[in-house]
Amino acid sequence: MTTERTVHVMKQHWSRRGDWSTDAWTLELAVFHEQQPIGMVALRGREFSILREVKTESWLGVEHHGKGLGTEARSALLHLAFDGLEADAALSEVVQDNPASQGVSRKLGYKHDGISRDVLDGRAVTSDRLRLTREAWDGRPRLKVTMAGLSPCLPFFGVTPGRRN
Repeated sequence: MTTERTVHVMKQHWSRRGDWSTDAWTLELAVFHEQQPIGMVALRGREFSILREVKTESWLGVEHHGKGLGTEARSALLHLAFDGLEADAALSEVVQDNPASQGVSRKLGYKHDGISRDVLDGRAVTSDRLRLTREAWDGRPRLKVTMAGLSPCLPFFGVTPGRRN
């Protein structure tokens, strides 16, 4: 990773933590394998209490691709979104020339929902916009995931504990 890209990632990480509100939040989580950090996943919510949608992001070091770790990490993140936060849909954007991420998204049941265009490293890139609904998620086999201690945190996500908004 270039120094410029590293600075961008760190600034984004710290600004997301500092700008958290119940109306606009991003939860970034590290992905570990054999006690070593290998990537990250993130959930973003905007007006989540009304829209009940999250955006998912994930990044895994190239040397860890193809081992099922990215699918496992994103699956755990989706468990948090759907089962923990009671989301109705999860959205993602995947650069079209990223077959590994495209494969993980397809494996988890995301469906094509349009395209987006962005600038990356000074050039235009096209990404596929993807959507996974609660119904599609509920109908798929999943990993066994255990969540603990989420209930007191729900108000920070715009979720009223014990009551579907």
